[in-house]
Amino acid sequence: MKRKDSTVVGLVLITVIVCFITYFQYSINSDKLSLRTTTKKKEAIPVQFPTPFEFHEDNVKGERFLSYLPHSGFHNQRIELENALLLAAYLNRTLLVPPVYLASPAMPWLRYEKLHERLMFQTKNGLDHCVDLDARGMPLPSECLNNFRWTNVPWTFFYNMTDISKQVPVIFRPGLDYEWLYKTFRLNEEDIYFFKDMSPYEYQIHDDRNSDLPLDRFNYKIELSTLEAIDHRVLHFGSMFGSYRILAETAAHAQKLKEIRTSMIFRNPVLSGAAERIVSQLGGPNQFVGMHVRVGDGIFKLRASILVDDIFHQLVDQFTDLSVEQVEAYEGGVEQHEMDRTESTEYEIKLRSFHPVVDESANHAKPIEAGNNRHIEDKDPNIASRLKCQAGDDVTHRFRSTVVYIATDAPDPRNHPLLRKIFKVFPCTFILSDFMNELDDIKQLQVVEERVKLESYLIPMVDAMISAHGHTFLGTPHSTFTSYIERQLHPVYTGKEVQVMGLIDYLDSTK
Repeated sequence: MKRKDSTVVGLVLITVIVCFITYFQYSINSDKLSLRTTTKKKEAIPVQFPTPFEFHEDNVKGERFLSYLPHSGFHNQRIELENALLLAAYLNRTLLVPPVYLASPAMPWLRYEKLHERLMFQTKNGLDHCVDLDARGMPLPSECLNNFRWTNVPWTFFYNMTDISKQVPVIFRPGLDYEWLYKTFRLNEEDIYFFKDMSPYEYQIHDDRNSDLPLDRFNYKIELSTLEAIDHRVLHFGSMFGSYRILAETAAHAQKLKEIRTSMIFRNPVLSGAAERIVSQLGGPNQFVGMHVRVGDGIFKLRASILVDDIFHQLVDQFTDLSVEQVEAYEGGVEQHEMDRTESTEYEIKLRSFHPVVDESANHAKPIEAGNNRHIEDKDPNIASRLKCQAGDDVTHRFRSTVVYIATDAPDPRNHPLLRKIFKVFPCTFILSDFMNELDDIKQLQVVEERVKLESYLIPMVDAMISAHGHTFLGTPHSTFTSYIERQLHPVYTGKEVQVMGLIDYLDSTK
């Protein structure tokens, strides 16, 4: 019995020791896993929402207002805001600023009544349970399926609205319902003068009665003096979108537009921080060529090959001394170049088999200027090695001093068939994915109350902010984002003054 007892005791001790060792190892591994999880997981960076009267005194006696309805993507809404600020300044009215609606797909333009109705239905009231269910990882009911595909953020998230409010008084509208207007400013429906547009470009507002400018795409014009004569407390417009919708023909108005545009520069510290870090790695402001290449949708997709070919030839003309024959070789031959000058919605699919009918009148053989190579190697001779540029071949290695940054919506840009020739000729060509470690903070930005992350909306903005720091900027014609970079971001980021549309620019746009 004693031997059995000792054996049993020994087995129990061994079992206890094994259990202790197992538990000890498990505790260590759990601590390591916990530490690893803690290290990787970063807290969300919340969006801060201002109060309606953040920058304005409440209940100013006799105050008059201007309001409008937002629609479409971010940059269309930005143009609406710019137009509304300019018109409010002309009329000495306080602008009621709606939030920025971020959605994919974006809400399109609709005639006034339909747009207002759609905006009223764009609400998350009564859907708090969707956020709770999502936080617990539970299946979402049907009413929650669209809840995380859109959100709204204040303009203070992007711009320094303190500066803007010094030029034009602003009050933030928490929503687009009329009841808020009536209650907040003690109004009734008779106090509001509505401009209920029935078409996207229904009217254009002219500020100089002595000029007789063509209407371009607008249906009719409204004289500024007509709006000045309206005494209603609120002028309520529908869409305010459209370049040249609010003209700045007089010198004083052109100056006011310049002041507004100078204030409408991205100031979000997270976005600016990421852009500045990447720009620094590219050599700093004014040390590279910035590009904005939009080829992913609409007319930009249809003309993508032509757009990229135009930009490629601008780069070659300005920054290389290649001969026409050498350029043709890097493009893949004359036949490939002719394909690149042809519109096709299925270009990428038909890249190797498509043989289009070529417009004989088109200028396919773009002239190449020899001996016009613009080097920046004196400013930073080690830029190529520091950036880990491609080696280039026997010819193109000479162009490694020309750093190129491409901001684009093209998928997988380095392997995209349209962009390939740029990477071939310019070994120091970079894209946003080359600097992904600088974007961690942007991934944490979120409307925490709704559990909506903003990364997908903000990454294209950072991409463009980087390209805007280049000494040269090449963009996409007719893109509102390119226009914003050309007129505002690029001048400000490179130490110049913002651009203001002039009479000649407007007349050129009407041709």
